[in-house]
Amino acid sequence: MAYKIFSDTGSNYTDEMAKEKNVTIIPLSFFINGKEYKNSNKQIMEEVYAALRRKENVTTGSINTFTFEEAFTKELEKGNDIIYLAFSSGLSGTYQNAMVAKKNLEEKYPDRKIIVIDSLSATLGQGLLLTYACEFRDSGESLEDVASFIEANKLRMSHLFTVDEMFYLYRGGRITKATYLVARFAAIKPIMHVDDEGHLQALGKVIGRKATLKKMIEMIVETIDEPEKQYIYIAHGDCQDDAMWFKNELEKRFKSKGIFVDYLTPVIGAHSGPGTMAIFYLSKHRI
Repeated sequence: MAYKIFSDTGSNYTDEMAKEKNVTIIPLSFFINGKEYKNSNKQIMEEVYAALRRKENVTTGSINTFTFEEAFTKELEKGNDIIYLAFSSGLSGTYQNAMVAKKNLEEKYPDRKIIVIDSLSATLGQGLLLTYACEFRDSGESLEDVASFIEANKLRMSHLFTVDEMFYLYRGGRITKATYLVARFAAIKPIMHVDDEGHLQALGKVIGRKATLKKMIEMIVETIDEPEKQYIYIAHGDCQDDAMWFKNELEKRFKSKGIFVDYLTPVIGAHSGPGTMAIFYLSKHRI
């Protein structure tokens, strides 16, 4: 039985990636000073990060149930089943809304299968799971086998983040004002990850940007599982030079199937700010 893979812009998938992989990406909204955007290109990404540097208001929104039902119905009407890989429930209400849409549509299309998976991941961590899911599909695996693969491996997907300035985490309520002021005075840079419940959490703190990036490289080298068999994704908050330096440093240390670098989606960048560096890879268990 034919099936269609869906995800959302929480995956950091560009239009080009979605077309190449034959997946449908449902957009989350983001707002710059109240103006709504759903899709992003390089120009809009630059506009988002320029607005953030000016400390302007950039906010995000989840996907509502109606939007899911509308998107899914188009495939169900064709006789296709559906698998949807959702932005982490620990960071967005998108997964819960998709589950409501699933229940409603299963009543209308009882002969179709709709599988909704909480990725417990964000940005290119979710995107990397999506890439592997597409490879599984393209090798002839069934809907159920693709879903089983994602469920079995999603807590192996490690996310490492750092930010250049903790103001944006403070503004979003993720750290206290006192923590923000101390970090700003002492040039402290956090190392964060996405935990097993899909929440963004602190792993540690390092003084100085370059020292933080070097520490992250050490952590990757220590924990990555068979790098020659996997892809590595890097997302950056308008800091291309740092991202390319990071990529080159990783390439010195091990071989992989490829290291992909792109802008960090505004869905995350709005809350972490310019200068964010995020790296995604498979380890034996999530760090």
